[in-house]
Amino acid sequence: MGQSRFERDTAVVEIGDGRYQGRIDEGWAVIAGAAPNGGYVMAMAARAMRAPIALPDPVTITAHFLAPAAPGEVDMEVEVVRQGRRHATVQARMLQEGRETLRALGTFADLSAADGPTRVDRPHPPLPRLDECLDVTTAAVEQARAGGFPAPPILERFDHRMAPEMMGWSQGKPLGRGEMGGWLRWAEEAPMDTLGLLVVADCYPPAVFNTGDSRLGWVPTIELTVQVRKRPAPGYLGAWLTTQAITAGYLEEDGEIWDADGDLVALSRQLALASR
Repeated sequence: MGQSRFERDTAVVEIGDGRYQGRIDEGWAVIAGAAPNGGYVMAMAARAMRAPIALPDPVTITAHFLAPAAPGEVDMEVEVVRQGRRHATVQARMLQEGRETLRALGTFADLSAADGPTRVDRPHPPLPRLDECLDVTTAAVEQARAGGFPAPPILERFDHRMAPEMMGWSQGKPLGRGEMGGWLRWAEEAPMDTLGLLVVADCYPPAVFNTGDSRLGWVPTIELTVQVRKRPAPGYLGAWLTTQAITAGYLEEDGEIWDADGDLVALSRQLALASR
């Protein structure tokens, strides 16, 4: 099998002395022509961060978004902070035209070699069965082709399946609580790796949209942390995101991702700003 679109669109090239270059693709924007999705940009940085080490999986990575990125070439400066036998800690700066857009710090491991106790007391999220969900991606694309609102480019990168009521916010019928989630996989059914999980953690509409708060507009991410616990099994992933507090415009979004085997594979938290 050749490279997936995700692999191509997050590819990086080493140009020497801890410096890498990549190219942000416009197909990962939340709105056509707007800034790329934060999880996608984070995944590109993570690919550069793991290049100088022999450990492929980001067990924890935190990104601070300093300025909006844009489609086109990006430069990354990568520094290995500490290299150990089991873990390596790496930091990166992403720049466009000399302006820093993202700074990330991550610890990497080889999760295929992870060995230790496992216990998960967290209940599975209240997601419906896959066959009870709507094919949200196909519906959005068909609506756009019929003259409706253009489908978000990043939506088309996934095969999204969601409960009908979960999208009520877009029709003026929000849930009344900060919840969002569903089932998903890559649109081309390519294997999902631990770098892909970084995008999954940030690829849904903000959970806060389902509160029905009319004061909310754009919700840009200030900081995003993703903890990866396991390489996902093949199949659809279940994602569940919640927001429980907005304080003077600042809000959190907590996420959990489960694989087709029912295992918890990632947790996330981000700080965002509810702008008007």
